[in-house]
Amino acid sequence: MPFLMRLGGRLAAAFAAGAGLLLVLAALGVGSFGIAGRPVTSGEWLRVAGPLFLSMGVLMAVIAYGFRARKRWSRHVVMVLWTTVAVYGVAVGVTGRVPAALAWRAALQALGLGALAAWYFYRNADVVGYFRSLG
Repeated sequence: MPFLMRLGGRLAAAFAAGAGLLLVLAALGVGSFGIAGRPVTSGEWLRVAGPLFLSMGVLMAVIAYGFRARKRWSRHVVMVLWTTVAVYGVAVGVTGRVPAALAWRAALQALGLGALAAWYFYRNADVVGYFRSLG
């Protein structure tokens, strides 16, 4: 398995665990939370950021499993992850749940990272060869 995929799988597993912990802490009202640099209640944070953290946590867990189990579909889930982040960024911006500048920045960063991931998983010869070898 290519080095960046091994590293990415470990980071994805850590993010999934961290997102789960953060969601539990927010649900219990433990800690302080903020959106766009302003403090918010844990309930407000859960309403605005909770769905994104939940979906990202689940997708990251699936990615970590897919990489570890050497599943061909795992690279497609990476693309779903970045698409989800971009779409969510636009959605929360359009609905006014976060400042428009923050929403667009998040969406553009996700699209940029998605483009980089697309190159890595679908154009990088070593990675394409790795997935081809999985049969």
